[in-house]
Amino acid sequence: MVGVRLCALAFLALVAAVVLGWSPLVPVSLGLVGAAYALHLGADDPSLDAKAALLGAGLLLTAELAYWSLEEREQVAVEPGESFRRLGLLLGVVLGVLAAGIALLIVSDAIRTGGLAVDLVGAAAAAAALLVVVLFARRGTPS
Repeated sequence: MVGVRLCALAFLALVAAVVLGWSPLVPVSLGLVGAAYALHLGADDPSLDAKAALLGAGLLLTAELAYWSLEEREQVAVEPGESFRRLGLLLGVVLGVLAAGIALLIVSDAIRTGGLAVDLVGAAAAAAALLVVVLFARRGTPS
């Protein structure tokens, strides 16, 4: 129930930030949503899954759109199509953050699980690092 109240307060803070044009309320609202999720993780002790990555990407998207709407209050001339380019870039970044978050969750789950596959990946990474060192060492040696 506390999480619902925190999220409602976060929503009100975000609406107030956009309507009143007071940008310090944007991080407050995002922090309240993060606190609600942290309380959920602490109280219920669920396993991390794609919801964590979705939350991170959603918080990024919310912050960017909130600040963008605050910027739009100022009458600044922009090039035609600038809004579409910015929106495309924003969506690309959010999808990248989502993919990175999911990849990190998969890696952390694999590391926690352990086993032969993790050992092989670690050995391959060590061999690749050694190969890079050897290649740079040979490159730096005068002929």
